[in-house]
Amino acid sequence: MTPSTVALARALRSQISGDVWDDDVSRNRYARDFSIFQTVPQLIVAPRDTGDIVKTIVLARDAGVPVTARGGGTSTGGCATGSGIVILLNRLCGLTRLGDLSVDGSDAVVTAEAGVVHDALQTRLREHGFFLPADPSSGAISFIGGNVSTKASGPHALKYGSIDRYLQHVTFVTAEGGVIDTADAATIPAELAEGIRQLRQQVSADLISVALLERRRDMKCASGYNLGAMLGNLTDGELLAQCLVGSVGTLGIVVNATIRGQAIDPGRATTLLCFRSLEDAGDAVQAIRDSGVAAIEIMNSEAVRIVRERHPELPLPDGEAHILLVEYSGATRHEQVASVESHLRDAGYDMAAPSETVDGEGEQDTLWRARKALLPLIRNYRSDRQAWPVVNDVGVDPVHLGPFIHDVQNIFKRFGLMAPIYGHAGSGNLHLRPFFDPSDPDVPNTVQRVADEVYATAFKYGGTITAEHGMGRARAPYLEREWGPEMVAHMRGLKHLFDPAGHLNPGVMFGDGRQLADG
Repeated sequence: MTPSTVALARALRSQISGDVWDDDVSRNRYARDFSIFQTVPQLIVAPRDTGDIVKTIVLARDAGVPVTARGGGTSTGGCATGSGIVILLNRLCGLTRLGDLSVDGSDAVVTAEAGVVHDALQTRLREHGFFLPADPSSGAISFIGGNVSTKASGPHALKYGSIDRYLQHVTFVTAEGGVIDTADAATIPAELAEGIRQLRQQVSADLISVALLERRRDMKCASGYNLGAMLGNLTDGELLAQCLVGSVGTLGIVVNATIRGQAIDPGRATTLLCFRSLEDAGDAVQAIRDSGVAAIEIMNSEAVRIVRERHPELPLPDGEAHILLVEYSGATRHEQVASVESHLRDAGYDMAAPSETVDGEGEQDTLWRARKALLPLIRNYRSDRQAWPVVNDVGVDPVHLGPFIHDVQNIFKRFGLMAPIYGHAGSGNLHLRPFFDPSDPDVPNTVQRVADEVYATAFKYGGTITAEHGMGRARAPYLEREWGPEMVAHMRGLKHLFDPAGHLNPGVMFGDGRQLADG
């Protein structure tokens, strides 16, 4: 460690009540998240309270050291590591309190600190007959602060949307060490309130940007800043809260969030559909989603095979089959099942097996286990074949899903890559996980070329570099190609308004680096 790092660690320990780690073991432990990047931090801080975060940011600012907030470290885009101070907002910090639930008709409201586990919040809500529809598959190991900062969604975004729809207000620490409660106008500095109003006027007056935002209003998208909120009729505080959504710690550090839960729809059913052609499965999604279903998940035959090999007890089809899992909820679920069955018959798809619909909770949970078991399996598949999340969260309008799948399959075939393809098909959101050979000396170039070609294909269909899980070093170089220079100029203006010195999580929103550049 450098003398400056030693001095910074000493200063932190003298001023905060939380833990400070500067040993090599701890620094290396937090050098990686779930992405392909490795960045060893100078220090790790586990704050006990908001005051610790304030003091850490002020000390870091004065020392010229960047700050990165980290929850569960499940980022696949590379936004949870940094070269300066990493602030832990997980089970190791003191910000793990979950407030009391208040029920108002069909809604429930609860405030959760940043270090509350997502599934703990869901358990509290479900005890009272509610749930948070933004339900990422990583709920057992992700945290509320990270959910807000990465614009969490999950399989039910098709029907219910992402977490921004359920966020009422947040408390966050600014780049200058101030504390803002977006529900309390008195805590919002006048210059920040005025700056956000001016930016809203600039965006609203930019007809190119407005047209793009309007065109993407119903698209599942977590790239860049949440500027679509600029077109809404929000108060200053509400707009500030929405700007924090998906900002991956680059505008401020979320310390708590007040979230609205929704009443659970009575009744649920799930259908397993097996297709011989993956393009047919993608094509079927558009008609199925128009039936009002709650979720449509897709798994290609490679993904199905990997799960079937490790979990033969699960009810997955034998042979070459690509599957859709379709979930229905509420009083109209039986009509939705009939509508889906009718469409399949009329379309004449080549099905690999008859459709199967189950409505028992245990039977449905078994079907969903097949989908949820996939990620841990591919992350630890083989030491000589690693499923790096290079193009993990791409998204297109579901109307283009079939052609998009066809094109990306051809890309992987051309590079000779086996690739599990799965994800939230109902929202056009695919997780593409090609297996790379880490011993191949040319693998950095292969990774770069695959990323360039897949993202170019997403852009061809008007798609996004990340439909969920937020930005990061893997995605930042492609941001302007997705949004265009006018929109990115507004995004840079927002960053400058919140963090003019640029010391909050630099390089994860805007950047021009290469894949695998850091390790």
